[in-house]
Amino acid sequence: MAADTDSDGKISLLEWTAFQAKRNVKGDPTKSFARLDSNHDGFIDRAELDAFFAKRFARLDKNADGVLTADELSSHKTAPKPEQ
Repeated sequence: MAADTDSDGKISLLEWTAFQAKRNVKGDPTKSFARLDSNHDGFIDRAELDAFFAKRFARLDKNADGVLTADELSSHKTAPKPEQ
C-alpha cells in the first residue's frame, strides 16, 4: 500500500503509475494495474493485493509447504542472477 499516496485505502492508476516509475519498473503500468484490479473498479485495494500475492506465493511454493526456499525463489523472474 506504499503506492497509496493520498492514504484513502486504495491505489488509483495515477498513484500506481507514479509508484512504478519511482521504482524504475519496466513495462506498462496500465497492464499491471489491470491485472491487480480484479473487481475492475478503477482502484487496487488491500484485498486485491492480498489475493494477488497469495496466488503468486502458491505458484512459487512448489512443494506447498508454506515456505519459500532459495531453490523455489531462484526460479522466479525477479530472482538475482548467480553473478549478483
